[in-house]
Amino acid sequence: MDLNLLRVFVAVYETGSVSAAAERLFVTQSAVSQSLTRLRREVDDQLFGRDGRALRATPAAHQLYPDFHGALSQVESALAGLRDFDPAVARYRFRLALSELGEVGFLPTILSSLAAEAPGVEIEVVPLDVRALPEWLARGFVDLAIASTPPPGDFVGTILKSERYVLLMSSEHPLAARPQISRNAFLAARHLMTSSDSAAPGVGAALERAGLGIVPSLTVGHTSALPGLLHAGPWVTVVPSSLAQNWMPTWPLTVRPLPVDLAPIQVRLFARTTSHESAALNWFRRAVAEAVHTAPEQFWSPQPRGTR
Repeated sequence: MDLNLLRVFVAVYETGSVSAAAERLFVTQSAVSQSLTRLRREVDDQLFGRDGRALRATPAAHQLYPDFHGALSQVESALAGLRDFDPAVARYRFRLALSELGEVGFLPTILSSLAAEAPGVEIEVVPLDVRALPEWLARGFVDLAIASTPPPGDFVGTILKSERYVLLMSSEHPLAARPQISRNAFLAARHLMTSSDSAAPGVGAALERAGLGIVPSLTVGHTSALPGLLHAGPWVTVVPSSLAQNWMPTWPLTVRPLPVDLAPIQVRLFARTTSHESAALNWFRRAVAEAVHTAPEQFWSPQPRGTR
């Protein structure tokens, strides 16, 4: 069977989309559709049927995938040993999943690094969905993901950074006058959180395990809203130390240690599990990891009105 037909089959199976497969393979959607027509004739099966906007694999496609994927992986691995990925001249497109904090804290450094080393490489950033991440990685919907909250399953990832949680509040807050915050004072305070858990990944469950479960009195949708609300209101919030330290020069905020030691936040890098195109993916993984390691410790945040 034509090797290109195997590539098309695996790409459509893993992405569930003709357009996504075409993007991955750098061909037109028409070319993918034509290859699918040839495949269907050769195996005498529809292979993929329409299910809303996605393509659903038939039983025959599910049966063929392990063998087709294995054969393609062996061929691609053999070819990868004969050629290198040259980022200086490569024309390539990668898809990276990032949280709101990842876009703010890491993306500028990543893009700057890639622009200097690989001017022909394009990046598509998709909003991180930790629950969907295992499927995204298995199907090749994203090439890499940076996450602080571990995805379901046995995914481990590579630790890029580690930092601690702190308690942040207005400098006028009554608790700001205390060098240490007791458990009772922490529980009695009015807490501010983000609905997506993006400001402090996993902190709610971690506090619950430590006997400090809280019910927020205010929940907002975006991390960028936190410093202004803390400055103007009676709330406290738990955030990564780098986020707190970045806001403090421009907002009158005070940071205090939590009444208990929580496990540090571990920022991890996850890569898709498909093995073909390994030279390009390996380069991208190394480039992103190096960029994150050199990213500023402090995240950017909007300044309050009237500051310059």
